[in-house]
Amino acid sequence: MAVRLNFAIMIAKIVALFFFLGAGAFLSAQPGLPADSLLAHVKELSSDKYEGRGTQEPGNLLAGEYIRQRFENFGLERFDSTYVQPFSFFNRWQKQRYDGQNIIGYLRGTESPEQYIVLSAHYDHIGKQDDEIYNGADDNASGVGVLLETARYLSQHPPRHSVIFAAFDAEELGLRGADHFLDEPPVPIGHILLNMNMDMISRNTRQELYVVGAGYNPFLKAPLEKLGEACALTISFGHESPEPAQSDDWTLASDHAKFHQKNIPFLYFGVEDHEDYHRPTDDFERIMPAFYVQAAGFILESLLYLDEHWESLVRR
Repeated sequence: MAVRLNFAIMIAKIVALFFFLGAGAFLSAQPGLPADSLLAHVKELSSDKYEGRGTQEPGNLLAGEYIRQRFENFGLERFDSTYVQPFSFFNRWQKQRYDGQNIIGYLRGTESPEQYIVLSAHYDHIGKQDDEIYNGADDNASGVGVLLETARYLSQHPPRHSVIFAAFDAEELGLRGADHFLDEPPVPIGHILLNMNMDMISRNTRQELYVVGAGYNPFLKAPLEKLGEACALTISFGHESPEPAQSDDWTLASDHAKFHQKNIPFLYFGVEDHEDYHRPTDDFERIMPAFYVQAAGFILESLLYLDEHWESLVRR
């Protein structure tokens, strides 16, 4: 009897050990983006060196080159042998012609390479006004940081569908970079499954990250709600028609608007305006690092889940 009991205890310990090791492996395998790299991108792009990244200004061109170099380092593929998508437009309000440039790269999907998810963030900001630099740490160096680190992550963990990484220019001048991207798309419009747009994702005193777009495509809401249950942040939905007042509707608030106007499903990740929005005080020191890293992790998990389950979600 004692032998049997000792044998049973030994088996139980072995099972417990395997369970512990398995659980540890599972936890360590959870996706995430490195905090130090995320913060380094935001700190760099929102430094005075880039002079607020105003479209066609020297600091904006420098920021575009920073992004281009990292796309190349991470092994992203090019459309038409270049990452740079130049465009020009005339701003009637300012009565000025602008030359902008989107920075575009992609990773080919392993199972559905002709279908694309577009992950986007604008890299331009207001630039300089009255000798003050508007560094735009939250708006939108924060989105660019997640764009770059997601590109690095997926280059090491290839997605099922192809993913286009779009750093849009001239968002602050009327979403002109996204407009050009969809007027002259590098792939057929009908092959774009989804746009996931990030604009201001690094700070909120209520620890709240908003997701907009699921109201137009309800099949997207349930999986994001489920992912949100495991997130340290409060994941909220709303700020889209028909629920909010027009002034509180974010449907057309950033580059995702241009995808929506082309009837492409979108998800927009962002926070409500804070006291430094479009102010020269939107500096790196004002972001909330823990919030930012958690928001980045949630966006990555959302992308990975939708990439893995897209076909089954659409069929429901």
